[in-house]
Amino acid sequence: MKNCLLLVIGIFIITACQTKEDQEPVIPPYFIDGGEDFLNVNKFSIRLNADSLKLSESGLWTILSGLDEEKVSFEDPKNPKTIFHGMPGEKYELLWEVKFGAKSSSDTVVVTFAPLQTEILEVSGDSFQTRKMLTGKSYDHGLWTIEGDYHHLRGLSNQGLVDEKDPNVLIYGLENTTIKITWTTWYGSKSASSSIEFESGEYQQEEALQELQILNNDYYYKVNENGDVIEINMLGIPRAWIFSDLEQFPELQALKYLEKLRIPGNPIYDFPEVITKSYHKLKYLDLSHNHFTTIPEDFGNLTELDTLIISSIPNLSTLPESIGNLKKLRYLDMVDAGLTSLPESFSEMTNLNYVSLELNNIAKLPEQIGNLKNLETFRGPVLSESIPASFSDLSSLKFCFFTVKGPNATLPEDFGRLTNLETLWLTGDYLRLPASFVNLTELQDLSITYSTGLTEIPMDFGKLNKLNKLVLVVRMPRLPESFDQLVNLQYLSLHGELNYLPNNIGNLKNLIGLSASSIKLKELPESFAELKYLREVRLISNEITHLPASIGELDNLYLMDIGRNDISEIPPSIAKLADTLRYLAVNGNNFTQSQFDWLKEMLPNTEITFTLPGD
Repeated sequence: MKNCLLLVIGIFIITACQTKEDQEPVIPPYFIDGGEDFLNVNKFSIRLNADSLKLSESGLWTILSGLDEEKVSFEDPKNPKTIFHGMPGEKYELLWEVKFGAKSSSDTVVVTFAPLQTEILEVSGDSFQTRKMLTGKSYDHGLWTIEGDYHHLRGLSNQGLVDEKDPNVLIYGLENTTIKITWTTWYGSKSASSSIEFESGEYQQEEALQELQILNNDYYYKVNENGDVIEINMLGIPRAWIFSDLEQFPELQALKYLEKLRIPGNPIYDFPEVITKSYHKLKYLDLSHNHFTTIPEDFGNLTELDTLIISSIPNLSTLPESIGNLKKLRYLDMVDAGLTSLPESFSEMTNLNYVSLELNNIAKLPEQIGNLKNLETFRGPVLSESIPASFSDLSSLKFCFFTVKGPNATLPEDFGRLTNLETLWLTGDYLRLPASFVNLTELQDLSITYSTGLTEIPMDFGKLNKLNKLVLVVRMPRLPESFDQLVNLQYLSLHGELNYLPNNIGNLKNLIGLSASSIKLKELPESFAELKYLREVRLISNEITHLPASIGELDNLYLMDIGRNDISEIPPSIAKLADTLRYLAVNGNNFTQSQFDWLKEMLPNTEITFTLPGD
């Protein structure tokens, strides 16, 4: 625009100096205006403002000076009012040239752009002390860099960007650390950066709940009056696997007020380190139906535990010695945990009241297991060795069962000191019971099975007169006569080999069920008919030749199976059972057809089995 003004002044001076004779016709000057200059433009494009073209004129914008790269351009270089795109922080001199026929004229315009700038905005969101949600002002692209220790950052834009290049991020810090966060963005070859410092606080319980994906869902957790999370229940919830990855989810450490944690049935393949590191207030822990194979040595840190359930974890093998530190533990369930041994420190959990080690194959029990003076229930494992002598010291024991593999299983001679025992189920090859056994006078349920048979039973076995249910494998001609003192017995099941029942078996006035099949029993004593409450009798495959004449006095008999004996005659008194006996099996005996017909007539309401395959 300044060039045009100088040209006009020059022409005027030359014309004024010519003589009249020298003067020729004056040609009007031809000049144009490229428009105003633009300085410190904040955006990186500007609409130019040259004079509009007249008819038959043509124009063209070109760059005389300034950084020229791919992003620098005129949208329409022939348009006097085109938009020019430049680079931030650069100065440009632009030439606008117009032609009209043989004439041409030009003008220059100066354009400067402000430097590239960016900023970091803190987005309002959660108030977690170790997290920061940020947005970086971006142009072509950008990159986050962090100085200091932090956990990770996560992009939030869902645009397929690498997290570090996403302008919208959530930064997960470590607790009580300071980091410098920088966002750098590029516009063409130009770049700008902005930084902030983030000083984190402590991990918060809400952070942990959010990572577990249960925040604000009180079905899965409970808080106390202070707002602290004291209980988490995630039964079969796959997300619970994160408990086993403290490195990736350090926020879980914040749940340090937990008193109850139930995460059974989850894909947990490593024991959750966070439990023994941070959850020292736990009183109840259920990790059953998971897949970890070891328990860390620092498990003993959980000194407040009252209940521990680690069942159906088939490859656990053993327990750490530190488990003995759990002095407050009362309830221990480790069914089918794959245990093959127990540490001696197991005997130091002296507050134990309930222990279940079922479906584990363990070599032996700890020698000092008798220290568990408060133990009332022992659901034992399969043992390779008989129980140790100290087992008799479990003075509070009420319910007990275990299995001993191999021959010659034995009980301590003073086993009878367990005077509070009410239920005892022994599985193993026991050949004798110690004399002290009769001191278990509180016994109500006794079972000794999978034996070749007891050959020695204390003669005063009848002292166990609170017995309600009795299952025995024996190998002897008779039971001690004192058996008739078991006046509270309701169910009696005998296996092995026994030729004779006690003569006074009729004293067992409360007997409801009797099973004595395949034991080579030869006869029933006459007092048998005095068992007035007897409802079910199974005496299959024995050597019985006759029934007591008074069999019909069993007023409550509902079922009787005497199949496969040597009986040839049924006493007539059986007709008295026509209204009570519903099932009678007499197959495999020596009855004639006429006797069968007579039975049908005497017992019209009874379902009678006369033959079975194999008789």
